[in-house]
Amino acid sequence: MTDKKIDIDQMMIDEWRQLGFYYDFDERLSVNQWRFYGNKSGLRNFVTLLDDYTSRASNDKEFEHDHYGPYMYLKIITLDDQAIITESAIGGTITDLKRLRNIIADKINKTEPGQTFNIDKDYGDDNTVTAKFFVMADNFDPGSMDELIVSGRQEIVNKSFTK
Repeated sequence: MTDKKIDIDQMMIDEWRQLGFYYDFDERLSVNQWRFYGNKSGLRNFVTLLDDYTSRASNDKEFEHDHYGPYMYLKIITLDDQAIITESAIGGTITDLKRLRNIIADKINKTEPGQTFNIDKDYGDDNTVTAKFFVMADNFDPGSMDELIVSGRQEIVNKSFTK
């Protein structure tokens, strides 16, 4: 067996690129929102995630859910009784999530690079947070937003993995 260094930073960057967009949750009380950054093509991947989620029959049961992204923080969850965006998940019935998909797709189509749009009461009346989408330039790289990687704080994890 040979020692092989695993480049965790590059692995995370590749996962962001595969996802097509970057997201985080800003929990400052004045903001309290999910933030999604991507070019139009990348943000359309979020629409595709919702398409895939809502088309799987197994997700039609309450509390079924999927996690997305390198850190798996973003959660889409099936709920029986409400469309809601919270700090822990974006949830609703399959019909609600399909409606969310259409809201996001429509707003992406109407928004130009450099502009933003929000999802709030147009999706759920009981949202505890909002979702803000930043439409970036076509050459946007989602991995460039990951503060752990860009700041070098992830480097300590990347020092001595062996395979």
